[in-house]
Amino acid sequence: MARVRTRMPKVFVGHPFSGRFPAKKFRKIFKELPFEVIYGNTDVQTKHLLKVMKSSINTADYSIFDLSNWNPNVALELGLAEGLKSSPGKNYYILLNTRRSNEVPSDIRGLQRLEYTSYDYKVDAGLGDALVQNILTKEYWVKRIWKKIPDSDSKHEKKRLLALRVMAHFRDHDIVNYDNVKSLIRGTRLRKDDSDDVLNILEEFKLIKKTPRKSGVYQKKRSVFR
Repeated sequence: MARVRTRMPKVFVGHPFSGRFPAKKFRKIFKELPFEVIYGNTDVQTKHLLKVMKSSINTADYSIFDLSNWNPNVALELGLAEGLKSSPGKNYYILLNTRRSNEVPSDIRGLQRLEYTSYDYKVDAGLGDALVQNILTKEYWVKRIWKKIPDSDSKHEKKRLLALRVMAHFRDHDIVNYDNVKSLIRGTRLRKDDSDDVLNILEEFKLIKKTPRKSGVYQKKRSVFR
């Protein structure tokens, strides 16, 4: 029986770096979700860079390509990923903002893709929702958190989002305090007792623990990233 991967995914992400593509909004969604991200950049076409890109795709658990503005550099990265797809776990996802592009080139039109229209968490419309529902819900820790915050909880969507944001916070930091949590719940309208519920769940799973001398401060107990 294959061993279950308990760390959060390392992903290679290809997207346009120029033109009208909103790279900052796009990357903001990835930053606040528990992905470990390697961003592609093929602006300079050299053999050395192609080797770097191939190595990056190979070390990732899977790749994600945004084809909203059919970009030749992203197409090159997609081609590299297609060539490596036969390796175990080297699948990829295609993103398409249907407000920017209604269709992709005919030669890849039959491939499954995740469609979105906004850079937020709107159900069936936001990039964040597409990443969470189609990718992150397959991950070990996310499955466990979802069971602890069931659909019967009237605030389950917002609490689940906060849990993901807290996990992403610990990708880059060793502690989270009350001020951090206030920032992480921004836009969710969750209250302190709601955020405490989420922190208690993460503590129950031994992902975080309370610091012994500082009230309201949690530190990382288990790293879920590489």
